[in-house]
Amino acid sequence: MERISLGKSGMTVSKVGFGGIPIQRLAKEEALRVIRRALDLGVDWLDTANGYTCSEEYIGEAVKSYDRAALKIFSKSPARDPETLRSHVELSLHRLDTPYLDLYQFHNVSDPESLSNTREKLLPVLLDFKAKGLIRHIGASSHTEPGAMELLEWPESEVLQFPFSFIVEDIGRRVLAKAQEKNAGFIAMKPFGGGMIEDAPLCTRFLMGFPALAMDPGFETIAEVEEIIAAAAGPGLSQADEAAMARIARELGRTFCRRCQYCMPCPQGVIIVNLTTMDSSLKRLAPGRILNGWVKDAAVSAANCTRCGQCEPKCPYKLPIMDRVSQGARAFEEYARAHRTQD
Repeated sequence: MERISLGKSGMTVSKVGFGGIPIQRLAKEEALRVIRRALDLGVDWLDTANGYTCSEEYIGEAVKSYDRAALKIFSKSPARDPETLRSHVELSLHRLDTPYLDLYQFHNVSDPESLSNTREKLLPVLLDFKAKGLIRHIGASSHTEPGAMELLEWPESEVLQFPFSFIVEDIGRRVLAKAQEKNAGFIAMKPFGGGMIEDAPLCTRFLMGFPALAMDPGFETIAEVEEIIAAAAGPGLSQADEAAMARIARELGRTFCRRCQYCMPCPQGVIIVNLTTMDSSLKRLAPGRILNGWVKDAAVSAANCTRCGQCEPKCPYKLPIMDRVSQGARAFEEYARAHRTQD
């Protein structure tokens, strides 16, 4: 596995890391197998977060049989006040069962208010943990270009996580260039567009062409681990790949849901993300799974939407979520009607 340096943090890591979101959906033993397969194939850093339910605990359990000094464990907190941030760091240390965290990140610092609050009230908390040796490096994730650019101006900000795929190549290149200028590490999060780009090996080959970044895919199966790591070790982009990227970019555009789930939970019980990504589910899943499982459950939940609007200000991509919920429900109904006619 190719390795890179994450800028002024001084950490050297594998180009491909282990994103800790999808393992939340697995039973514990299966999650442990997926994590350990990645580690055995050369992945040496794992990225999780306080808000990823059981993810920290699964990772903490999975790495116990490995040399802790050879691994890098990253976590993050969405806290917006010092007391909550302290409790989150302590909880991460406990769940991960580790004496220190290699990187602790401010989670989703994207707008002027969160940037100001993080700089003034939260940064001193992490600096204190760093002084005590409980965290070794400080970073942040951001979903907006202005937010990322400001974070990179902070001398204390050692590593940035930012969405980067060929769908948003121009923005990603600008932020990456700024990170290099400031000697900050750069982690490409949402390398598959939050799961909306179905050709993960293609996305991997694209990002492997950028020597200055590491990528942070999420894994749910051993097959996914093996596929992505094989793509990372394989040849670069072909002419066919270039054509495929152009086609996918045209089809997806930029105003699509990345499944970050910041809009959830809905107070009315609407399963927002499964509705805003309904088109993707209808394309890739078998009819039985669509008509009788979680896709149907999401479509049914759309009837609970009161259009209260609480979800939209939370979206870092400023999507018209309420309209997308309605569109998703209609798409499901059209699909269901077509299959009833066929039957």
